[in-house]
Amino acid sequence: MNNFEDLQKKWQNQSGVSATEDGFQSLLKSVKSIEQKQRTGNVVLTLTIIILVSFLIYVSGYKSATFMLGIGLMIGSLVFRIAIELFSLKRLRSINFSKDANTFTEDLTTYYSLRKYTHYIITPLALVFYTVGFIILLPLFKASLSNGFYIYIICSAVVFLTVFSVFIYRQATKELTKLKQLEMQEGV
Repeated sequence: MNNFEDLQKKWQNQSGVSATEDGFQSLLKSVKSIEQKQRTGNVVLTLTIIILVSFLIYVSGYKSATFMLGIGLMIGSLVFRIAIELFSLKRLRSINFSKDANTFTEDLTTYYSLRKYTHYIITPLALVFYTVGFIILLPLFKASLSNGFYIYIICSAVVFLTVFSVFIYRQATKELTKLKQLEMQEGV
């Protein structure tokens, strides 16, 4: 019986972990930063879709099955990526910051795992589908454009894809680092 009383006293006398207002505000700021970057990414992807659809209409590409396949892969990959980001934002907003530390940490860990999956699997696949769509369009561009402009399109596409990939990689690394820091702050 003495052991039970000792355990009960220890349990009652344990120091509780209390969140400071500064710590909570820092946490909120980090989460809001991640949320804002996701929104910005969605705006950029949406603008790209609008440009691709405008291009499709401008060149009457809907008359060619090959053109529709290429542009469809490009647009489809972007739409899928936006859908994943919207789902991710919904998940982020569903995390209740006022829950106990363990529940919050579990929610944050689940979100972090989802983001790793998004950045390391979904995003590269979306880039591959986008690139395949572009490659499908190349023979059509070659047939209908001057040689100089065709070479310009290829060179600018390679530069764009390289810069865009590096940008996405850096953003993903920053986001995952920030999420990992949040997990560590919460004691995971």
